[in-house]
Amino acid sequence: MVNLQHNLTVDDLIVEYMIYKVNHGYEPQYLASEFMDFLKYFQTKMEVVDVLEDKAELFKRFMERKTQCDWQPTDPHMVISYSNEDNDYKIAANYRLSCYDKSVINTYFMDEGMSQFDDYKGTAFKIRNIIGEYLESQPKRIIDENTNIADFSLIVGKYLAAGIIEIIWTNHIKEQIEKREWPEQCKDIDKYLFEIDLAEIIGLKSIKKELLDLYKVISKRIAILYQQDKNLQISNGSGSYLAMANYKLLINGFEDTFRKVFGPYKSSLDINLVTQTLKESHDIGGSYFWDDDPVLKTTTSQIGDAKTKKLVQNLEQN
Repeated sequence: MVNLQHNLTVDDLIVEYMIYKVNHGYEPQYLASEFMDFLKYFQTKMEVVDVLEDKAELFKRFMERKTQCDWQPTDPHMVISYSNEDNDYKIAANYRLSCYDKSVINTYFMDEGMSQFDDYKGTAFKIRNIIGEYLESQPKRIIDENTNIADFSLIVGKYLAAGIIEIIWTNHIKEQIEKREWPEQCKDIDKYLFEIDLAEIIGLKSIKKELLDLYKVISKRIAILYQQDKNLQISNGSGSYLAMANYKLLINGFEDTFRKVFGPYKSSLDINLVTQTLKESHDIGGSYFWDDDPVLKTTTSQIGDAKTKKLVQNLEQN
């Protein structure tokens, strides 16, 4: 809840702490006791107003205020639950957490009137810097690839990985065609990568092994993420902070490969396991100026359609 003086409140800090954790690769959740320890640390550096000492009451009040002012009551952007295992309250981000949540707290207004080049001198920067200092020694979020994966989760992972592989292949072939090094009619991945590896025949570098290696890793990573979160979303866009964090986690170690296809001003990738869809969009207008209205081509495919199943079969047999 914003105050006229734009003083930093504990509610602001609850949001800023969560956003920082999600955006910087930490677990997208924290226990109430973790936040209270952080709050004590923060108060040695900067003043925070409206603090309650009782953590249960603090978070109860926070959720009540947010649902009254900033969130739909039935659609919160963070959820709170009691963990019997930890004997503590747990606060977690969901896929609604976004830049909107920054825009409705006091830190958004603290540095109004400052040049964008002076942001590093602003109060909001200092607040986030303190959060970073506190979290610096804490472990980052990882995908434990030794996790036992259920068969259904692995199937979902394979379907999605195959969809991503096809997007990468399509982008690669498009570039080869533009350079007049690849026959325009030979775009089918099943026919021209698996039935025959056309690149080897016409004297180009084959990317078959690279794609097979990528498929094996990311299919397993997606399966593990899905097993942990049946509402899984993965996106390289700037909408949902959590979906973007999942994307960064997924591509770890393959950043260069993904950057060629899904980097700035290239394709966007949106995976949604609620709607069971994989969506790819790219600008077909050829113009990337900020004041242009880009013409987007969007392809949406259902996870596990016939085409994807055939591609999975080829990927598995090679």
